Amino acid sequence: MTGEIFWVVQTIESEGTSAVPQPEEVFSDEELARYREMHVPKRAQEWLLGRWTSKCLLTAPGMPLEGTALTEISIDNLPEGAPVIKIPTVPGGLSLSHRRTLAACAYTPDEMRRVGIDLEWIEPRERSFVEDFFTFNEAAHTYTLPHALRPVWVTLVWSAKEAVLKAWRKGLRLDTRKVEISPVMEEEFLEFRQGWQPLEWTSHVEGYPDCWLGWRQWGSYILTLAYTLEEEGNPAEIVRPRRVEIAA
Repeated sequence: MTGEIFWVVQTIESEGTSAVPQPEEVFSDEELARYREMHVPKRAQEWLLGRWTSKCLLTAPGMPLEGTALTEISIDNLPEGAPVIKIPTVPGGLSLSHRRTLAACAYTPDEMRRVGIDLEWIEPRERSFVEDFFTFNEAAHTYTLPHALRPVWVTLVWSAKEAVLKAWRKGLRLDTRKVEISPVMEEEFLEFRQGWQPLEWTSHVEGYPDCWLGWRQWGSYILTLAYTLEEEGNPAEIVRPRRVEIAA
């Protein structure tokens, strides 16, 4: 298992009803106390969805916490915001993302790697958004694409940046223009492909490890995933992320 990257996507709804268990069935005592202090329903629901999804991944067959009750697992956040498995002690790295009714989680048991996953709804964004967060080259490519494809490209770029910044454990604390996504041609959006498609990208900041970066369309969402390829001078093998099947 060491060196592999595992991921899952789950929805808050199933056949018109909530698929997420009650908070008391998901959270540890510490998490439940924090959940009850949340006064914004949307934030609380997203937090529940994210924790449930991550715990389902960690307890799936073959995973490190298989057979462990969800309430016996506690997930905290590092000071920079990255999630971490607090109880019980489990090696490796974890990343979460949630948007609307979906949540995504990625996990690696490899102590030498860091992972970042991001999930974004495909939607039009203002020109000011592109100008504020994109590099010159990314913005220029945006306006070479047909109007119908621009929301896909803009969503992809934003999501890919987030995935890399999460793998670096910096998130949006670092300028998004420090990560530049190479152009994706029109035919690559229109051609249906199975599985993860690698993305080329460039770092405009020193001191951070190189990452494998990939993307896939998930219905009306874009899903991106990045994981570090080098840590403390040790090169890591490139592996394909593996989806984990969660029992109903």
